[in-house]
Amino acid sequence: MAIKFARRLITVSGAALGAYILLFRPWQHRWGATDEEVKCTLPGDELVPHPDVNLTRAITIRARPAAAWSWLVQIGQGRGGYYTYDRLENLIGLKMKNADAINPEWQHIHAGDIIPAEPGGKGFKVLVVEPKRVLVIGSVEANDEGVFEGFKQMFPAFTWAFVLAEVDREHTRLISRLRGQAQPSQTAAARIAGFFFEPIEFLMTRKMLLGIKQRAEQASSPAAGKASHEKSLKNGQVVATPAQP
Repeated sequence: MAIKFARRLITVSGAALGAYILLFRPWQHRWGATDEEVKCTLPGDELVPHPDVNLTRAITIRARPAAAWSWLVQIGQGRGGYYTYDRLENLIGLKMKNADAINPEWQHIHAGDIIPAEPGGKGFKVLVVEPKRVLVIGSVEANDEGVFEGFKQMFPAFTWAFVLAEVDREHTRLISRLRGQAQPSQTAAARIAGFFFEPIEFLMTRKMLLGIKQRAEQASSPAAGKASHEKSLKNGQVVATPAQP
């Protein structure tokens, strides 16, 4: 009886693993992205020219690039959050809170800044900034200070690019690309670790893109525009309000 059960368990486990490798893994590596988006060169690719990991995801937002940018640019712990599962993040002590309003104080970042990922300020270094179009964060230098150690240990050189591409006057494509290059002596170990890390990374990235989409679309709706205007005039004070396209 026990042997029969063990054989069934092995068969089911093997089938599940095969389905993950052949179906789910390729799908999540390029969730939402077109063939052209997967193959095209994006800003920041040149910083990690020979990646061991290269993941491209994308989503369509019913808003102009400027509206989506206002939410994207304020990401970070102690800032706007990452629009993911903050309750899960807080279980491991990240003290994350996702913003539902645009804060003017978080709208300006520059190359070299650190976008926090955990309490204490460590996070991702800003590598490339093109307002309303491109944000590339990560680390490509061994002596980068303030970089989130969780990524740095796995991939000494990595980039996380966000590109906003206008489709028409009402729609924008938000493309996310994560590239990581391990040390030659650790390539195999990094790929094995990545195999188990990828599902978690995918769920968080997917939620982040959906979170930006939801907020940008709500802020760009006519009803939101009217409410935002009324709120900003309340008591004669200007307050943090959703940006308009």
